[in-house]
Amino acid sequence: MLSTPVRSVLATTLAAALAAAALAGCGQSDGGETSDRAAEPTASDTSTVEPGEGTTPGPGDSASATGGEGATSTGAGTVLPTGDAATTTTARIITASNADGETSPRPVPLTDSASVRDFVATMGADLGPRVRAAVRQTDVPPGQTLMGAIVSVGCDEPTGVEVVQTFDGYEVTAVLPKSGVQCVVAMTSVALFQVESP
Repeated sequence: MLSTPVRSVLATTLAAALAAAALAGCGQSDGGETSDRAAEPTASDTSTVEPGEGTTPGPGDSASATGGEGATSTGAGTVLPTGDAATTTTARIITASNADGETSPRPVPLTDSASVRDFVATMGADLGPRVRAAVRQTDVPPGQTLMGAIVSVGCDEPTGVEVVQTFDGYEVTAVLPKSGVQCVVAMTSVALFQVESP
């Protein structure tokens, strides 16, 4: 026959052991669910980096395109609005109706008379001389390069150009108004603008 103090100690010990076992069982169940949940990605998890993501700017990154005051970024590049001069912040657009030429996303550097002659060779009797004159009138400061491209052949004259610097060089596209006008004679538009020399 156990004495009252011994029974009390045994009862307390047994209760503590049962409580510990119950807590251990709960902990395993919760721990298992927690580890499963931890292994599953959540919508708010920002630590995962997808392949291709990182800090290196890729093609089309507006930070690597030509910049400057007055230029607005669309996220794909730098938009240079039409201006009176070809600079790093504005593009000079020369447009003529019924002129030859095909659009090209790759602008060419206009650094000497030979490059200008090759550039205007397919532009016809009206547009070619006007582009040549615009190149002569452009003041290109040290550290800058004048670039040119046929950016549009159609019914609308561009309101500017979007310039993107890629790993292969510059790309340029026309920013066109949303007019939807139909025309009988298409207009050819040439953009001149400046970029920082490599």
